[in-house]
Amino acid sequence: MRQQSVPPVSRRAFLLRVVAGLTLGSLTTPWGGGRAKADPATQRWICTFDQCTPYIYDPAVGDPDSGVPPGTPFQDLPDDWFCPDCGTGKADFIPYD
Repeated sequence: MRQQSVPPVSRRAFLLRVVAGLTLGSLTTPWGGGRAKADPATQRWICTFDQCTPYIYDPAVGDPDSGVPPGTPFQDLPDDWFCPDCGTGKADFIPYD
C-alpha cells in the first residue's frame, strides 16, 4: 500500500486547528439540545500561517485596505483575497471563536 504525501503543518497551525475544532465542536444551544451553528455573517476567521501575526478576519470590520466593505462574510470574499498581514490565501483560514 502506498502512503499519500501530506504537506507539513506547522505546530502553531496544528494547535490553532485543534483549538478551533474543540471550540466549535463543544458549542451547544442555551437549552442544551444539539450544537449551535455559527452565523456565517458574523463568524470570524483566523489565519493559521505560522509566521502571521495572527490576523483575524472580522466581517463586521471587513478589510477596507483591500476594498472589502464591512458586513462582508468570509465566504463572500473574492477567491484571490489574501491575508493582509502575511499574504496567505483563504485556504489557510479557520473559523475563530
